[in-house]
Amino acid sequence: MWSVHPDGERLPGPHVNYNGHMSLGHGGSQGTFLRAATEPGWSSPAAPTNPGRRRAGRRLLWASLAVGLLLALLVGSAVYYLYGLRSTPEKTLSAFCSALSRHDSRAAYQYLDPALQRQTPFLVFAGLLEKTEHCGYGTLGTQGPVATAKLQLTVAGQVQTWQVKLSEQDGIWLIAEDAALTALPRSLSSFCTMLRTGQAEAAYGSLTPLLQSHVARGVFRLLVDGITACSAQLVAVDSTQAKALVVVSYRNEAQPEQNTALLVPAGGRWLIDALSSLSTPTRSLLSFCRALQEGDYAAAYALLSLDFQAHFGGQRQFVAVVDPVIKSNGGIKSCAAGAVQQKGERFVVNGVITYANGKVETDRDELVLEADIWRLASIA
Repeated sequence: MWSVHPDGERLPGPHVNYNGHMSLGHGGSQGTFLRAATEPGWSSPAAPTNPGRRRAGRRLLWASLAVGLLLALLVGSAVYYLYGLRSTPEKTLSAFCSALSRHDSRAAYQYLDPALQRQTPFLVFAGLLEKTEHCGYGTLGTQGPVATAKLQLTVAGQVQTWQVKLSEQDGIWLIAEDAALTALPRSLSSFCTMLRTGQAEAAYGSLTPLLQSHVARGVFRLLVDGITACSAQLVAVDSTQAKALVVVSYRNEAQPEQNTALLVPAGGRWLIDALSSLSTPTRSLLSFCRALQEGDYAAAYALLSLDFQAHFGGQRQFVAVVDPVIKSNGGIKSCAAGAVQQKGERFVVNGVITYANGKVETDRDELVLEADIWRLASIA
């Protein structure tokens, strides 16, 4: 069947073929599509992929990437911990020196192991090192859990070399030994021990040459004789001097005696440079009498003031005066001290000497303080 255009042209339209089915006329787009569909090799467009399946795949990919990144971070952290944060002797000394150089004594003190901290109170550590201007160390020698090194320090303008030993405990390296740090408390404790145990000769060796020049060996022995207890506490420390309170108890004295001791460093140890109450008027008088009793005239003469020594004209003349008196009475049996009276800057003490023949002599002895020792200025 054909349709006719108003202008007389024949237009394609639907028609019935010979078998009675309707078909489209040629020339239309629909006809082209039908022909292409009947040609060999033609296939319809693929159906779109399932959107849900694609999203699940992307999630799996992101999860895999996240797990991989986490594993990489864990491995990196472990490596950094083992090789970056792992304690070594070098790192300990570097951190120790760094803290000292920036004057952070508290931080530097933490690099001492607990045992060394017990031997070195923080007062001592800070006092000795708070003025550190430079800190470095030389070659390290390591053998198992122990390492040794030399510290080069400049403290208050003084160059010092300290030998230190480090030890490893539970994976941490700390400074375990430092003789320079422990020298002060060790020297003070040793001095007290020698006094308490009657080692006067050894204790005298702990005095500086200056103090020894003021206190003769025999005088020191007499003044410390009878000490039964001694305790000491450091109260001030710097790199050149330390101050301590030393409390001693004597066998024949009711109250303990408190001394102020000054110490100075000398050749790897600290020496006593001053001891305030080593002598008292009564103790000096009794020591003088005991020196006469024992025949130690040098010590007795040293307990005289300079003016009184000049009065005798020398030690030999002093001996020439006192020795015949003592021998004529059979020697001295005992010495005692009575009332004490202060007289300006001097003290007057009643001294009692009992001789072997029974004779008793009582004197009023005047004492004056010279070179930290109370000395006899007159005997009347």
